[in-house]
Amino acid sequence: MKLHRNSLLTAAAIVLVLYLVSLVIGLPGWSAVVLTVVLLVLLAVVWKQPDEPRPVVTKPAPPSVVLPEPDPVFTGPPSRTVSDVRLPSASPDFQFSFSAVVQWSTVLSGSRHADLGAVAVDALLERARSLTARQQVTEESLNQHRLAALLGEPALDEKGQVRSWATEVRLRLPDADQKHLLHLAALHRREQTTLLERRMEQDKRAYLKDDVFATPGSAAVWWLVNHPGDVETALGLLDTLAELSAAANDLPIRRTSAEEIERQRPTRAELAFSAAVDDLTDLDDSDGTEPDQNGKQGPTDESHQRPVPRHAPYREQFYSE
Repeated sequence: MKLHRNSLLTAAAIVLVLYLVSLVIGLPGWSAVVLTVVLLVLLAVVWKQPDEPRPVVTKPAPPSVVLPEPDPVFTGPPSRTVSDVRLPSASPDFQFSFSAVVQWSTVLSGSRHADLGAVAVDALLERARSLTARQQVTEESLNQHRLAALLGEPALDEKGQVRSWATEVRLRLPDADQKHLLHLAALHRREQTTLLERRMEQDKRAYLKDDVFATPGSAAVWWLVNHPGDVETALGLLDTLAELSAAANDLPIRRTSAEEIERQRPTRAELAFSAAVDDLTDLDDSDGTEPDQNGKQGPTDESHQRPVPRHAPYREQFYSE
């Protein structure tokens, strides 16, 4: 406990005053000392004060310096890049172009090759070759994703020296093969369209021949179905429909017009036979005639009159030719 400076000065002044008073009054020296001590004790009790708390000055903590952690030292597996390696496809006319980053890890046991990178690349290309030989060239994007998934798995080579896998796999067709494939696809689509159109035409022709124009009656019914209620026009088209039916079935056309009444042109044999019959008739007529009053011979009977040749006009035309 510490007293303030003012309190000490006051106590000293009181002690001095009491001492002077005791000297003036004539009190003994010891009484003056006792009185002085009592007063000092009273002053100490009365003026006793706690020390004022000093403000605690907190010093700012020094900023913590975060040291960067050192990067872990990591050494990746050895790798080798292959690009534009031709690999076969399911079509013998097309080949894929293969590119990838080949990585490998050595196997402790077994013999060691002088160039393990070459062993890893050869093993991975052999795996890729066996996969692409079964893939279609029309599925380029799908083939690339599948190949990347299968080649990303580590696998040992034949002798068990390295375990290799591939990253950044890329599988595509060369530009020339891609253009050729597109051209073949266009030709194939055109061929399919032509075959489909031809089949539709054949079906339509078969329908018209075997169904619509199978008989004149079916042709007339077909026309009435497409022109309902127009019966009078159908009656006027019966001859035309009959001719179409005969033509569709490779039959002789039957005409109901005036041409049907006209006789057919006789053949040469018929004309020769008709000429022979006419000659015989002429001989019979010459034997059965009698002279008339004027000295001319005439027919004895109307039955001996010369008949009109059946094909006279055609015979005359035949001989004129």
